[in-house]
Amino acid sequence: MLRGRGGCYKHTFYGIESHRCMETTPSLACANKCVFCWRHHTNPVGTEWQWKMDQPEMILKEAIENHQSMIKQFKGVPGVKEERFEEGMTVKHCALSLVGEPIMYPEINRFLKLLHEHKISSFLVTNAQFPVEIRTLKPVTQLYVSVDASTKDSLKKIDRPLFKDFWQRFLDSLKALAAK
Repeated sequence: MLRGRGGCYKHTFYGIESHRCMETTPSLACANKCVFCWRHHTNPVGTEWQWKMDQPEMILKEAIENHQSMIKQFKGVPGVKEERFEEGMTVKHCALSLVGEPIMYPEINRFLKLLHEHKISSFLVTNAQFPVEIRTLKPVTQLYVSVDASTKDSLKKIDRPLFKDFWQRFLDSLKALAAK
């Protein structure tokens, strides 16, 4: 995007400009141990929040600073368009999908509210194991539920969920999504 060509799947499907999209998460933890996870299972896992919690204001401030720092590294790189570089310094979108399960974060609604107050759209990815949290989620610009398998057995083999009632949680998450 900084060179004026291409973008990630969020650009292709949703028009999100990759150079203005901040990838972050308020939660490193996840309730699954998916076989395809690119994080090599180095992050914490659990079915409920049990870790130190940073405040949403600090997470947003530092996420924006880190995004800007990353963009600054491209200053003067051949092919980078000056106008795209300048645009990239202003975050317009936040993909809550970098690591973990962002909907687990106890202050997710406060964090989403902060994003929207800063005129930053929200793209939240969840793994369909937290139906109550989906139901109580405040408005989000784009809610993306990962559906990694179509049967109980295949979901158990692929996502390796921690919840014993993972299949019912999956079905309830889809119902909660439909109600949104």
